Amino acid sequence: MVLAQAAAPKVAAHAAPYTIHAVVFQGTTPYSQSALEAAAGLKIGSPMTSEDLQAAAERLVSTGAFGDVGATLDGPLKSVTVIFKVTAAEPVHMLRASFDNFVWFSHEELVAELKRRVPLFDDFVPEGGSVQDAVQDALQQMVVAKGVSGKVSSQLVAPRPGQPFRVAEYHVTSPEIRLQGVEIAGIPAAFKPATEVAVLKVRGKAYNDGLVGGFQERVLMDYWNAGYLDAALTEVRTTIASTTPQRVEVDVAATLKTGEVYRVSKLNWAGSPQMNAETFQSVTKLHAGDVASQTALNESLESLDATYRNQGYVDVILDAGPKLDTAAHQVTYDIKATPGPQYKIRDINVQGLTPAQRKEFDSAWRLKTGDVYNAGYVKNFLQNNTAMQSLAHLSASFKVMEEPEAGVLDLNIGFFKDPTK
Repeated sequence: MVLAQAAAPKVAAHAAPYTIHAVVFQGTTPYSQSALEAAAGLKIGSPMTSEDLQAAAERLVSTGAFGDVGATLDGPLKSVTVIFKVTAAEPVHMLRASFDNFVWFSHEELVAELKRRVPLFDDFVPEGGSVQDAVQDALQQMVVAKGVSGKVSSQLVAPRPGQPFRVAEYHVTSPEIRLQGVEIAGIPAAFKPATEVAVLKVRGKAYNDGLVGGFQERVLMDYWNAGYLDAALTEVRTTIASTTPQRVEVDVAATLKTGEVYRVSKLNWAGSPQMNAETFQSVTKLHAGDVASQTALNESLESLDATYRNQGYVDVILDAGPKLDTAAHQVTYDIKATPGPQYKIRDINVQGLTPAQRKEFDSAWRLKTGDVYNAGYVKNFLQNNTAMQSLAHLSASFKVMEEPEAGVLDLNIGFFKDPTK
């Protein structure tokens, strides 16, 4: 993904050298003074030249955490105040950080150490800039410091129904981390069989306790679907059972707290040009009086989500955060859409076809450069390419590279032989 960068920093020209008396940051940001100073790389009492000031401003810009940075000086040469005027990056350009299987640390230990090592890490990372890589590098060093010859990777996880945020997902790819034993206290008798099945599905598999599709989500989904919206695993304890250079086996123990069953009071969608309120109500799977099922809510959002994506809004985020009436045990969902830019196709790149196959593909393909991107069309076309005889034995995958500021994307399609066809 090509991401927008902040404007080049504006730095006032002064004579040099200077001695730094104070560093002031003007503007509202989520970062502490010490974190901002560390990110700028300036220390009180240190000498500084005009070139140093420019470099400090550029360091702040390069983090991706700011939409704009300006720098000026105030005061006498030997006791100068450095003033940075900063505008924090908009929330839509920030990603939640997920740590999937760093079993050598508690979550609190891991976050505290990252904040010490990466000045502008604060549970979120900018979508562009240097902070994402800095977090990955710090995690790599932290794992090695535990005596593990491991490798840390990261990826961007896009929002989806039920997950109204984008995630920077960090993961230990080697050694392999597997879940060996699971012990959960507090399971109600009525849910014991279903919970045992859920546990069986994760035991012996790759361990993941991150924000997306993690161990807790998989164990708790039956409870969330039965209306236990407060259901949570508490007192979670992860213990390393065995270690080899290739694999780490872990045991997890936790206590289940279910809370009370909630029913739906309202499911509100005000309507938009993409889907009006009446159409949404006709396709929703969740209605007033129903048990508040997470899966039914997600399914209710899928048609709305697809409508946006089929009209070029591939960055759409649907938020249906629950508002709980704890006395009545009812929940209201107010659905909000953040559509993002409407993308048009800048370029289409097709790989893996012979000239004859490409000719047949081109004769059937309807999306052209300059058209509004339609995610549903691409997916359906590639899934149903058996209608074209020369492509019947091939499978396909696709990827888009977005340029949000310009509202354009490049579509890359790859065909490959599928031995099952």
